[in-house]
Amino acid sequence: MRRTALLIATGVLVLAGCGQQDDPPTADPSPLSSDDPRFLPLAAYDMSEADSRVAGEARWTLAKECMVRLGLDDLKKLDVDPVPAWPERPADTGVVTSVLYAGDDYRYGIDDPGEAARYGYHAAQAAYERRYPEKKWTLSEYLALTGQFVRDDDPRTVHGHGIPKRGCLGEAARAIYGEDPQDRKDLILDLESRSLKQGKRDPVWKQADRKWSACMRKAGYRYDTPGDAELGEDRRHQELEDSLTGAPYDPTKPSALEKRTATADARCKRQTGYVRTVRAIDVRVQNQLIAANRSKLEKERRWNEDAAEKARDVLKR
Repeated sequence: MRRTALLIATGVLVLAGCGQQDDPPTADPSPLSSDDPRFLPLAAYDMSEADSRVAGEARWTLAKECMVRLGLDDLKKLDVDPVPAWPERPADTGVVTSVLYAGDDYRYGIDDPGEAARYGYHAAQAAYERRYPEKKWTLSEYLALTGQFVRDDDPRTVHGHGIPKRGCLGEAARAIYGEDPQDRKDLILDLESRSLKQGKRDPVWKQADRKWSACMRKAGYRYDTPGDAELGEDRRHQELEDSLTGAPYDPTKPSALEKRTATADARCKRQTGYVRTVRAIDVRVQNQLIAANRSKLEKERRWNEDAAEKARDVLKR
């Protein structure tokens, strides 16, 4: 269900208000079988890739019906297969929108030199954009879909109809999941995060970081961990300096410097066997967390299965 997560934060001028997609769409299929070497144990309790697609289509189907009910008749013909990208607030409303992308396929960072050379550290964004068509929304449509009111003058009604809590997409999520996913603790996501934190403290993981760092130094880059390289504060400073000399700079797109850094990063991961090493630790830690939380995880699995069944019922109507 979280194969690619999308976080959208919006702020008005200096003031910031945050909105998070409570049920992020997926990007590329991820392994949900223990026969796949990329398989991670906690994935077995999450919604399957097929069920996630069904849930997404059902959610947007219900949201479209809600939008029409609010008087937005132009959306009667909205195509929800594939589902649209998560709505972004119109850029001309005085609000700055920042979008962050992350994906299970990049849990340990970029590790494909070819992909790195093309997308830099924006591979998760590229995967998301390939799968979900972008649609431009009017402010009324955006607010009706998301219920994310940032400015004091944002209208709370559309054609005289009140906008549901968290918009039509929130209303649809409640219909499918029984409660808004944003109102409940995401146990799987929490354990996935804990697994990474615990794993990175393992001496073998730290040794893998050191081997990767030594490889990067030979390539001319000084970073202690792949996470440091991805954040790349020094790289961002250089990109900004280059932009002052007239070089084009768009923080939403990979610069030439970013692509070179990411390519070296991926090559060093391949040369040192980094991903293979840290994934083995991640799998071990996840199995430990599963053993300590099995009953809660089984409840989570049933919750996902029930939601998928409701979603299938919506699409059968």
